[in-house]
Amino acid sequence: PTRESRTSSPPPSVCKMPFTPPLFKNIGKGIKDLLTKKFDDEKERGKLFTGEVLKFKTKSEDGVTIASYTKYKKGVFFSEITASGSLPKKSSFKLLLNSDRNIELSAKSKGLYKGLAAEIAAKASTKAHKGVLDLQYTQDFFAAQGKFTQTFDKSVLEGEISATIGEDNLSVGAMVPVKFCTKTFAPKVPKGVDEAFSLENFNLGVQMDLKDMSCNLLVKPKGAVELGFVQDVSKCTKLGGKFSVPAEGAKGSPTVALAMSKKMADVSLHGAFDTTGNLKGTISKKYADPKLTASLTFGMDLTKGSDLIQPVGLAIALGDA
Repeated sequence: PTRESRTSSPPPSVCKMPFTPPLFKNIGKGIKDLLTKKFDDEKERGKLFTGEVLKFKTKSEDGVTIASYTKYKKGVFFSEITASGSLPKKSSFKLLLNSDRNIELSAKSKGLYKGLAAEIAAKASTKAHKGVLDLQYTQDFFAAQGKFTQTFDKSVLEGEISATIGEDNLSVGAMVPVKFCTKTFAPKVPKGVDEAFSLENFNLGVQMDLKDMSCNLLVKPKGAVELGFVQDVSKCTKLGGKFSVPAEGAKGSPTVALAMSKKMADVSLHGAFDTTGNLKGTISKKYADPKLTASLTFGMDLTKGSDLIQPVGLAIALGDA
């Protein structure tokens, strides 16, 4: 070939990296965790933690992890212990016991089929006995989940079905709750809705993942809307915000919430504030000998005047907890 033909050859094609979108339940998870995870009681999600907690976690040579959680609040102790570990063929198990006489046993496998994960759980308590089946399927450009719960003393199977598609870091998904009458296995029509799969029940979500930022939009039933973002300002600092519009007929007005976290060598600071007047903060410090993390959590309601400062919460995590 001549020199001219060699220099005029087309450039090699650029291959796109495959993109696997998140499951629908994880759309907006970044801002949700930033606004709640470090402040809310992990056993009573949504409630500011104001008691004392002691956590412990260790892993044996056989790969079994033992974790415990003990809470003291208003003169009442609550304790929970879990044991988890690996099983053959990309499988794992988890056993949970707590002082409310609840027992949960679950097994999860990722080796059934490429991209397919399945989890089966049995839950027993003084209130009800339940069985849960959770199926998750992820591939390039597509993710889907079906989670179903059967309460054994009822003839209704409840669940959620969701799917997400994505390309070039943009994900779009939908989720709809479903109910089936297990006696006839016919769709059970939710109260006030003409069809079991009515668009009135749909949840829609959009998420854009950039290099150091993630933005999401969630549209929920009855006109509820959430618009949020999370940004890594630096390697140690994270900032996030969310604008929420309540559902039609619900109490309250649109709110804006902001949160920030900063991690240093052995100290972490987390703070959150919203336009209803709620301010939350957590200060955590890690110690090497003995190996533990101590956290102090406080809350303020700026609308309550003399009751501005609420009780604080103290948590001690031993080992790898």
